[in-house]
Amino acid sequence: MRIILAPFSTRLSSGSPNPKNPPPGFWQIVVSKLNALGHEVTQIGGIGEERIEGVSQHLTNWPLKMLKEIIKAEDTWISVDSFLPHFVWAEKINKRGVVVWSLSDPAIWGHSANINLFRDRKYFRELQYQDWNSPTYNADAFVSPDEVVNACQT
Repeated sequence: MRIILAPFSTRLSSGSPNPKNPPPGFWQIVVSKLNALGHEVTQIGGIGEERIEGVSQHLTNWPLKMLKEIIKAEDTWISVDSFLPHFVWAEKINKRGVVVWSLSDPAIWGHSANINLFRDRKYFRELQYQDWNSPTYNADAFVSPDEVVNACQT
């Protein structure tokens, strides 16, 4: 299976870690396990984002039209709570993806066509419409890398 990975959400103006991004090492584990299962992972994102070890390609700042075609050509996609799930939905790409959530409630921000993974509702922030510079980063709010890998298998 060929998989698109959008592992990071936008950098915060405060310089703090974005609460939408899993802790360091999370994506390396996911990609390593997916590769071991025979999957090919292509990372997409913005300039300056860390390349995840084990991805076959790292595509940055692609025009939206080209990005749409890349996603259509792959089997599925994985993303944090960021631009990609909304882009796939808005462009009607018709690809089910896996979205990793932390503090945001997918019942508000997610799309039901996707596999929306979150650890527990107790981690959702009380003020869902608050800007992202305010919440405190919580590594415990994320599902395990194994849950992401398993979701790709369904």
